[in-house]
Amino acid sequence: MSAPVTGVSRRQFLRGGLGAAVGSMLAAGVVESITSHVVEAAPGQTSTRSTRVSMVGDSLTFGSAYYQANAFTDVGWAGSVIDAYGSRGIRTKIPADKHNGLRAVDSIRATAGDSNLWIVALGTNDSGIYSASHYPDLLNMMMDQIGDACRVMWVNIYLPALPKRQRAWNAALDDAAAAHNDRVFVHDWASIVADHDEWMFTDGIHNTAIGYQRRADSVAAASRSLDQFLANDRYKIRYS
Repeated sequence: MSAPVTGVSRRQFLRGGLGAAVGSMLAAGVVESITSHVVEAAPGQTSTRSTRVSMVGDSLTFGSAYYQANAFTDVGWAGSVIDAYGSRGIRTKIPADKHNGLRAVDSIRATAGDSNLWIVALGTNDSGIYSASHYPDLLNMMMDQIGDACRVMWVNIYLPALPKRQRAWNAALDDAAAAHNDRVFVHDWASIVADHDEWMFTDGIHNTAIGYQRRADSVAAASRSLDQFLANDRYKIRYS
């Protein structure tokens, strides 16, 4: 990246992730302006490339876990840890699940150590359990659990049969990310999958086999694009 890319939004910054999976890493043409811009960092202000990524998710991540681990390797991550289970939420879980989202963070850290970059793919279940007024508190709980020392890429949700719920959750996620300055970013999976009905299972929530592969590729490539962008010591993201 030879010059600052202007007009980067949290929600659309990582939409190019799927394209990156097939060789195009964060092209300027896939980013659009909403609430932020990129400026040159102050002298001496640098960031460090991550070497391992940790991911917490629900049934969508569980369904794509095999593809996801391989996709992380394919884009250059030295290692990855994925903790996912069906019906998982940030604070909720089914009896068979050992961890809710918050506890999954603790479990990964206890068994595998910390990561500079965390990926969170939760919200599909939370958005139905809680009213929209509770979304900000839930999101902040998860971000606080991961902590200020780490960066977070949160995958937004896609619920074509429940568009109001989808919009409410994703809007709350955008707001929460903006409130956490340049530490939290949103991967706009909803916009990517919306163009591919063939990736969706008939329940309108889960993915087909090819959909899970594409989701894994998209998440992995977006995470690497973000890491490469943040590692460039000439740039930082500032939000208005």
